[in-house]
Amino acid sequence: MTSLLAKTAGALFTASLAAVALTGCASVSPDYLEYRSRSDPVSVTRRIATNIGRCWFADGETAFAGHAYVPERNAATSRILILPMDEPGGLPRLIIDASRDGRRTSVKLFGPMLDTPLGPRIRNDVNRWAGGTSGCA
Repeated sequence: MTSLLAKTAGALFTASLAAVALTGCASVSPDYLEYRSRSDPVSVTRRIATNIGRCWFADGETAFAGHAYVPERNAATSRILILPMDEPGGLPRLIIDASRDGRRTSVKLFGPMLDTPLGPRIRNDVNRWAGGTSGCA
């Protein structure tokens, strides 16, 4: 009886380890969205920043009220931060990061603003702008 109990416990332990190991192999979705562009990172962020100013922060636009956008550009990577105006040194609510990925530019979006009602608009606009289109939807 003791031998059967020991074998059962051993089998359950082995099955538990296998389940944990398989869980570690499961694919995890990234915590960002990614788009591709044929333009260099500086050109992409320049186009996106220009359109952000025209579309999201235009006179009469209220969706992004209380926020400011800050473009940061350099040769290797460029990004745009959307920050709360009352916390300019605080954590960004949205980060749009463009960097060279082989022949193309990778444009990544991340931040808590993507999980708000503005998320679909942000995703659609940045996808269009990263692809070379300008203008508001």
